[in-house]
Amino acid sequence: MGTNESKSRDGSKSSTKVILMLLILVITCIMWIVSKKIWGSQKLILQQFKITADKLKSTAAPVDGKDAIEIQQRITNGTIATMSNISNEGQDKIVGRAWVSASRKGRLGNNMFQFAIVIAVSKRNNMTPVFPKEILDGIFNIDRSGILLDQEMNNSFPTISVEEKNNCKYDKNIMKIFPENTNIKLCCYFQSWKYQIGIHEELKRHFTFKSLIDNIAESFIEQVHRDYNRNMGTGPRNKQLTLVGIHIRRTDMAHAQKHNPNAGFVVAPKQYFENAMKYFKSKLKQVHFVVCTDDIKWAQNNIPSPNITFSTGHSPGVDLAILSHCDHVIMSVGSFSWWAAWLSGGEVVYYDGWPKPNSSFAKGFEHSDYFPLHWKPMF
Repeated sequence: MGTNESKSRDGSKSSTKVILMLLILVITCIMWIVSKKIWGSQKLILQQFKITADKLKSTAAPVDGKDAIEIQQRITNGTIATMSNISNEGQDKIVGRAWVSASRKGRLGNNMFQFAIVIAVSKRNNMTPVFPKEILDGIFNIDRSGILLDQEMNNSFPTISVEEKNNCKYDKNIMKIFPENTNIKLCCYFQSWKYQIGIHEELKRHFTFKSLIDNIAESFIEQVHRDYNRNMGTGPRNKQLTLVGIHIRRTDMAHAQKHNPNAGFVVAPKQYFENAMKYFKSKLKQVHFVVCTDDIKWAQNNIPSPNITFSTGHSPGVDLAILSHCDHVIMSVGSFSWWAAWLSGGEVVYYDGWPKPNSSFAKGFEHSDYFPLHWKPMF
């Protein structure tokens, strides 16, 4: 009896040992599997980090801006910070910054308005401005420090599209504070001086002409002075002479006015230019007019005067530079005229019959938003 009890106890102990050994083995296997997974994930993270770092390094040395992009921003000493010469903390700030861009529509004048709104909204929201090189960089010395090219869609932030309500009326919703860490795509024209409040000097810095363009414009202006002084018998550079630029836009506007009169696009008539010229003649002792136009035949036939020089054979960029060198400007219609007047910095006269009253264009047009208040309306 005692022997059987002893054997029973020994069997129980053996069973317990086996169970404990099995439990230890199972726990060991589980720990091994878990450790493998953790290490594997860490390895994957490290691999991903290496790939990301390699990509960041590859973006630091673009060749022409087409296939690669240099992410850059201004730092305190005025130099440009690139991915290769700033700290890891600085890189995180650049990569993690949301951007703002605008759809490019139209030609030179429209593009200048679209560039201006990108700068304005980016300043308002501490975002990175994005604008391509086409058109503007061929004419102006755009300061590219901190302004990205078209390859901007590289961060992981959500992107929202924001469209203005009217083309020539200030929309306060465009200048609101947008959600943080959100990219903004703007559309469409943003033709109001009110968007440019606070960035006027910055825009003037961006919109300085390339030397090649400006040299042609300055040579033209110098020739105007020489011709005038020779005819008047005055000195080589008559300081009393005031140049008034006249921009006359007709081709596309005249076509639209003829074929779609209810749209509201009109040309400035001959009488308007005569009245504007009389206004400046009455104010200025010695005045000479410089005409830039897309319809030279109409201009020469309808704006005759002994005190006029016509710009012929020049590119739009050169004509814009010529008008910017004039002391004052008589506008025509459209965004090119607007920027010519803005760049001149002098007195501006604009045609008050544009757009056509009660037209579809006029419904979305606010004169006090489009024309700066110190510019003078005239018929």
